[in-house]
Amino acid sequence: MKTKKTERRWKPRLENIESLFLPYKGPRESGIEYFPCVYIEANVAFNDIRTGYRGAVKLARALKIYDSHATPGWSEEIIQDSNVDRIRENIPRSAQLRPLPEFVDAEFINSVRNRYIDQLTRKWKKVLYHNSELNIYSGADESREEFITRCREQFLGMMREELDRLRVIFNRMQEQLKEKYLGVGEAELSESAPFTMEANDRDIYSRYTERVALLFLNASSSPAETGVVAERMDKKSELEERLIALTAGTLNKITLLRENYEKKAELVDEYVLRPNMKNIHCERSCIIWAPGKPPHGG
Repeated sequence: MKTKKTERRWKPRLENIESLFLPYKGPRESGIEYFPCVYIEANVAFNDIRTGYRGAVKLARALKIYDSHATPGWSEEIIQDSNVDRIRENIPRSAQLRPLPEFVDAEFINSVRNRYIDQLTRKWKKVLYHNSELNIYSGADESREEFITRCREQFLGMMREELDRLRVIFNRMQEQLKEKYLGVGEAELSESAPFTMEANDRDIYSRYTERVALLFLNASSSPAETGVVAERMDKKSELEERLIALTAGTLNKITLLRENYEKKAELVDEYVLRPNMKNIHCERSCIIWAPGKPPHGG
């Protein structure tokens, strides 16, 4: 049991050390013993020219103080996230403070703060994502999935340009088939110049040209349907066989184009930013009193 004499030995040291309190969350508050921790608030700020990343991360950590450790090692096991919103400046009602170890003073807190800053320069990192094809980086709070979606949107514009060039090529190939098998050139295709082809050939040609047009129409918004070229296995004319081959070639080119850009969009690697001393700003270092277990399991 603590005595007034014991308290008189360590409490005067708190006059030169800021104290904060983390309230107990439970049905009862009386009789709760609070143990001391070194509390540090640090702000890690970046303004990276290469990536264009500008952002800051606020870190709040509490390091437990053990009676036997005058210079405690810094390890992940004793670093805890502190809920900044719950921290109070006034001591909770009926709180019992565990004695502050003799070695804990302002100098000790400063040494812990310096070790923590040193640890941040060695271990803390901010992970961004980089697409080498586009040479762009993710934003401050952009997840990997969100970044890939943004890359897809940028690649979509490039793919549409390639699709336009590809469509010109396949339109020219269709016109060549029309001239060869139907005897109708581009100059003759006007409403005032009636078709001279037989109705069946005209239907076949129209059907396949519509399919090719549909493939290009849907190419940039949805995967091409492979069933679009499925046909009955009965005998076909040479024109229809050439049109089937042309349609299948169109589908193959569009599919390969989509797959190529999809791979490029997903070709994402991690880019790690590590802080140096000038990136780290320690905003607060003091003692924070955290609640222990209630007596008798209360």
